Amino acid sequence: MKKSVLGSLVAVAFITAAVAGAASQKTPGVTSKTVTIGATFPFSGVASSYGTIAKAETAYYQWVNAHGGVNGRKIKFTTLDDGYDPAKTVPLTKQLVEQDHVFAIVGQLGTEPVLSVRDYLNQHKVPQVLVSTGASYWGTEYKKYPWTIGWQPNYVAEGALYGKYINAKQKGAKIAILYQNDDYGKDYLRGFRKGLGSAKSKIVATQGFAVTQPSVAPQVALLAHSGANTWFIAGTPTPSVQALVIADKLGWHPQKYLNNVSATNDIMHKAEQAGSPSAVNGIISTAYTQIPDNPRYSKTPGMKLYRKVMAKYYSSGKVTDAFNVYGMGQGWAFVYALRHAGKNPTRKSLMYALTHTSTKANPFLLPGMVTKTSPKDHFPLEQALLDKFSNDHFVPFGKLLTYH
Repeated sequence: MKKSVLGSLVAVAFITAAVAGAASQKTPGVTSKTVTIGATFPFSGVASSYGTIAKAETAYYQWVNAHGGVNGRKIKFTTLDDGYDPAKTVPLTKQLVEQDHVFAIVGQLGTEPVLSVRDYLNQHKVPQVLVSTGASYWGTEYKKYPWTIGWQPNYVAEGALYGKYINAKQKGAKIAILYQNDDYGKDYLRGFRKGLGSAKSKIVATQGFAVTQPSVAPQVALLAHSGANTWFIAGTPTPSVQALVIADKLGWHPQKYLNNVSATNDIMHKAEQAGSPSAVNGIISTAYTQIPDNPRYSKTPGMKLYRKVMAKYYSSGKVTDAFNVYGMGQGWAFVYALRHAGKNPTRKSLMYALTHTSTKANPFLLPGMVTKTSPKDHFPLEQALLDKFSNDHFVPFGKLLTYH
């Protein structure tokens, strides 16, 4: 009898544990105490300047964890180095999903890397969210890829802003374009031409380059001899810096426009040191996050929080690097969505939260910026300021513009 009762109790305990274990595994990456997410980033290679984004994002999650987490859960962020190489992104992403069992892929960086695993993640209904790339696909192809969504303003719209500005301010512009010859660069090129509208004839020369090529010197030399007095660069930081320095040494000093993802004060300082101040002075770009070393933002709540998080959780990072502000802004956006995904979040409830957002609360964005999505609008951020590099830093000018 005693053995029978004991056996029954053991059986009940085993079944209860099995049920509890099955319940905990119902949503991968979610336990009663943690939410595990992951992403690939280029900590090495040609786009390694972006690696700091993941470190700043991690620092923000650590700060959130130290202040109670999200609905009682702490966030674990697993990041792997793909070197901006899609061939590495694929196996590493599968590792995060199939071995690490992450809840979601958050902030994955690079247009080509993100595209390389978009089909896989959507087929397995794994959220691929707030990706660190402004390619227009994340917003325009949401019906086919409902588990993917971006964060930052899209490249087509950004490119259009430059084209519109040139039309309004540079009547005699003769334009040369240097662009990364992939989906990333072509998005910018398409938007820029769209912004120019009927004035596309102002473009006198275009040169594409592969992100893997060692030097863009041949392309820059051809553009420099095209007779252009205006230059739009759509590239990642390393080739963009290289291009600016080469042009400076060639004595070519057109009015320059540089895409946002390569236009930070720290990147400009690298070009300045390798060339001269004339390599970067007067460059026009855009901003949507607060600029960490701009006095106008020094006393905002967002900058105060940013410095506090950097000091405690990422002291080795550069406080002046705008990519770190980006990382924290992105981290804030995920925390906001996770909080609104419910006390027991699922992958489906996370996507619902991300596509039903309306807030001005992100402290790391420019004052007044709105994060807004709907089931038919998958572009979270659609505003920016133009800014110009002058006297060693970018200075925003004009009013907050809406991307369309």
